[in-house]
Amino acid sequence: MNIENNIAETRKHLTAHKIYESISSVDDLRIFMSAHVFAVWDFMSLAKRLQTSMTCTVLPWQTPSDPFAARLINEIIFYEETDIDHNGQPGSHLDMYLSAMREIGADTSLFDSFTHALTHGKDVPEALACANVPHYIAHFVTNNIHCAIEGQLEEVASSFLFGREDAIPDMFTLFLEKWKVDRKEIPALVYYLERHIDLDGDEHGPAAHKILNNLIGDDKAKEERASQSAINAISDRVGLWDGILLDIEKSREKAEASKKDKISLDYIKQPDSAISERV
Repeated sequence: MNIENNIAETRKHLTAHKIYESISSVDDLRIFMSAHVFAVWDFMSLAKRLQTSMTCTVLPWQTPSDPFAARLINEIIFYEETDIDHNGQPGSHLDMYLSAMREIGADTSLFDSFTHALTHGKDVPEALACANVPHYIAHFVTNNIHCAIEGQLEEVASSFLFGREDAIPDMFTLFLEKWKVDRKEIPALVYYLERHIDLDGDEHGPAAHKILNNLIGDDKAKEERASQSAINAISDRVGLWDGILLDIEKSREKAEASKKDKISLDYIKQPDSAISERV
């Protein structure tokens, strides 16, 4: 396949993004996680679409048409839904991420409002609107869910591979190498990131490659659709990083302005004698 060559330029924008080196405090990390949790959630819709299409999930059961692909996707789902967390307990990777958010006091209310709307019958666009999810997050989620539901199977597999399994080890490694946060303050998140680097780099990534290769074969039309889907997925991730970075920068500006206002207010509140002595 020539997909790797076709997406090389787009991928550069992702790996060179400023977000990796811009997280310099736990406050920054809280902002990041409150948005990134949506990507952790919508990942499973892509994975479940592949599982639904490649295995039998309805009754009566029938044997999968491609047992090799069925085994690969089932192995991925097994870990994504029921992995072992840093406390030795089983849970989904979303559960692990939410636990890491709570560990550092990251706000989960936006995501909680979104999932609450889903459980009460809203579809994804409606739930995003009900929760007042920022546009850049809603755009990312909407595009991924649309791909999972409406995309051709090779498009879903390509988005899953190049937008997630292939990209995640590099992205998470960059975070761990470049951010300026003490690992001892965030053990659950470090475990989550390192777990994904190991699983996706050594097992899930290669498995997703095999699935996509089998789906495309020698079909040039499928390869072209898969290439475009990969480009879309990576571009959407860059857009998500752009939005999170802007939120972090705005938060810093607000904190700095508040600090200056407090200094000015403290100065004004000083007795005239104290001010005169300094003058």
